[in-house]
Amino acid sequence: MGAQTFTDLLIWQRARAWSKAIFQHTRRAAFKTDRRLVVQINDSSESVMSNIAEGFGRGTQGEFVTFLGYALGSLNETQSHLAAAYDREYLTKDEFGTLFQEGTEIRMMTVAFIKSMVMDGSGVKNVRKHVSWPERVWQVYERITGKPRPDIYRNPGQPAAPTPRGRS
Repeated sequence: MGAQTFTDLLIWQRARAWSKAIFQHTRRAAFKTDRRLVVQINDSSESVMSNIAEGFGRGTQGEFVTFLGYALGSLNETQSHLAAAYDREYLTKDEFGTLFQEGTEIRMMTVAFIKSMVMDGSGVKNVRKHVSWPERVWQVYERITGKPRPDIYRNPGQPAAPTPRGRS
């Protein structure tokens, strides 16, 4: 049985713990004096878990995937802030390495989760089906010219595209 709430998701649980660990580091004396970085790193790390939660609550799996993408963007932003914190000597090399690696593991888990949702047979309705290159070219031709492709290039069982009014 799948997750009933966003709190059931392991990626959300890991993102929450990661955000909390980062917050704890920002409370230390030297780090907390850099208020701008403290706000940025805490906001971006919290955004990872928040986007996972918001996406879970959306109406479709397609929207969920979109919000998981936002979570990945926030995760990258947080890792960049971690690098700044390390460069400013607010984090030791080991602390930086541990926090950065946890972000990388959350990213890998999130990407794997996204892939599992968009694989064939997963039930995701908003994922585009593969369209061959020639088919895409003909679709563009029909959209731009407003004319249907010649019958010889139409797939069997495919109806002729309607001719727009005022054109022949």
